[in-house]
Amino acid sequence: MTQQERNRHMIESTHLSDNAKHGRLFHITAQEVILSGILSIPENAHGIVLLTHDMEGVVKQPHEYAIALAQSFYRNGLATLLVDLLASEELQVDKETGFFRTNTSIMEQRITGIAEWLREQTETANLSIGYFGTGVSGAAALIAAAERPDIVRAVVSAAGRLDMAQKYLSRILAPTMLIVAQNDTAAVRRHQDTLGQLTVDKQFEQIPDVSSLFESAHALNEVARLAGQWFTRWLIPIV
Repeated sequence: MTQQERNRHMIESTHLSDNAKHGRLFHITAQEVILSGILSIPENAHGIVLLTHDMEGVVKQPHEYAIALAQSFYRNGLATLLVDLLASEELQVDKETGFFRTNTSIMEQRITGIAEWLREQTETANLSIGYFGTGVSGAAALIAAAERPDIVRAVVSAAGRLDMAQKYLSRILAPTMLIVAQNDTAAVRRHQDTLGQLTVDKQFEQIPDVSSLFESAHALNEVARLAGQWFTRWLIPIV
């Protein structure tokens, strides 16, 4: 099977319960691995956010936080595809080897493959695509934007590992927002030191009085608000 065929292959689509808030579960094959994603499309959506996250170990309920972000975007007229970039068997291997947790190459290729899949689906083909990532997946989103600038229209990296994407920043063409916790002084310093490498429309935001973007509902709401505004500004329908 070719890479394009793997990216295009959708195995299953089923409706989720009402608790998933408008979402449908998709299983997509990328790089011979089955990935699960929740696709939510509001009426008259003007863009779609590929929402990946790397919050394992950062918050107690990472998927609940990710779903809360997706719901916030949905309320602002943005479609979302919430995706785990690693399959369950890979997560199990990672517990023993640590191979996947910092592998931005694998994550970047999967982000690109899923974005290509979105462009080929009838219901999402006219929606411009944005990337949202945190931690290592935030770095992977930035790398994916640099490697395939033709696919993505806007990027938000929240508490992203900017150090892992540093050599790619000057190649990013999509408008980019970076968000960090104000009290995470090391992350603030890293972002300030490398911000000049971004030559596109950019915005750097610090959430005040917190050490982690996901330590409280207030901090999460601020991340959702800022990211939602950025995507609403830059994601427009494709005609």
